Amino acid sequence: MNRTFFIIMIPALLVAAGYVIVLRYMGFAPGYPRLIIAMALFFGAIYWLSRRNARKTETHRS
Repeated sequence: MNRTFFIIMIPALLVAAGYVIVLRYMGFAPGYPRLIIAMALFFGAIYWLSRRNARKTETHRS
């Protein structure tokens, strides 16, 4: 896979794991639905931007 994907994904996954661990340690139930929605938006934005950039490069090659 692309290295830039890992540069973004590894810190994002670490932050999400830290979010869950810290909230559990403090005695709060972590907001899993909110975390899932944020992750879905994040992955959706990455997918949308990758498709958008791919189309732009194809247009400029012609």
